[in-house]
Amino acid sequence: MTPAQLQAFVTLAQTNSFTSAAMMLGITQSAVSHAIKSLEDELGVSLFVRGKAEIVLTEVGKGLVGKAHSVLGFSESIKQTANEARNLKQGILRVGSFGPSFSVGLLPVILKKYRRRYPNINVYVEEGEDHQVIDWIDQRQVDLGSIILPVSNLDYIFLGTDKLSVILPPKHTLTTKSKITASDISKLPFILTQGSTGKLAMDVFRQQNCQPDIRYKNIQIMSMFSLVADGAGVSITADLSIPSELEKNKQVSIRPLEPLVKRQIGLGMQHREHLSPAAAAFVKIAAELQRAGALPNP
Repeated sequence: MTPAQLQAFVTLAQTNSFTSAAMMLGITQSAVSHAIKSLEDELGVSLFVRGKAEIVLTEVGKGLVGKAHSVLGFSESIKQTANEARNLKQGILRVGSFGPSFSVGLLPVILKKYRRRYPNINVYVEEGEDHQVIDWIDQRQVDLGSIILPVSNLDYIFLGTDKLSVILPPKHTLTTKSKITASDISKLPFILTQGSTGKLAMDVFRQQNCQPDIRYKNIQIMSMFSLVADGAGVSITADLSIPSELEKNKQVSIRPLEPLVKRQIGLGMQHREHLSPAAAAFVKIAAELQRAGALPNP
């Protein structure tokens, strides 16, 4: 059965006249008659008694007309919800993040504009490692997710380029150097952060044929900054993950890593043309900010 058939049914029940029902629906009498006949054939019952003077509901028809009204009401509610989603008056957006480079460096800038434009969209953010975020996107656990480029199995937009820096206690002797190599810090107590940045740091040491003296392992980023500030060791992390106030307040010193290690960050998604209205709006804002140079770019 179709909404058009149900609408013809309830309208004919209301008017008791094919002529009046056709006028109310803006269709021909034969179209109303065809809709009713098709519905009766599908249900296997007669809905109306067709008399000479008027059309009246059968007992079965009387029992079904209320249910037909309910179905049409639900149908209208679905349409209204879809319209609201298109207009972004309500909705949910789930975003995956591989860590602080996105959560600290990029996401707040995008979210600020997004929430100002669409205040009634509820945004949920879940952090994991980069490979987990890709899995979440594949499994549609999140609508969008930050990813390390390139990737071959997802649609994405480019957000920016991040680079690695060495994090030192504020008065460390190495702060006199403008750039620091992995060899320079290989004999110092090293604080290895969790996630993809920690793996990148280990790759840097291997490429320079040295090993770090790891004293703290799989440490969360903010714990690492506190440990470095207290003089417990040094670390390597991505620039986008560094809160701006840390160096401004002289809690830590930051020096570029030599040679330069960069990575490109994107916003990944399943087929872009199938995004929800809320997700599509987020992608649009992120792309606008990137083109305008408004996203942090170390």
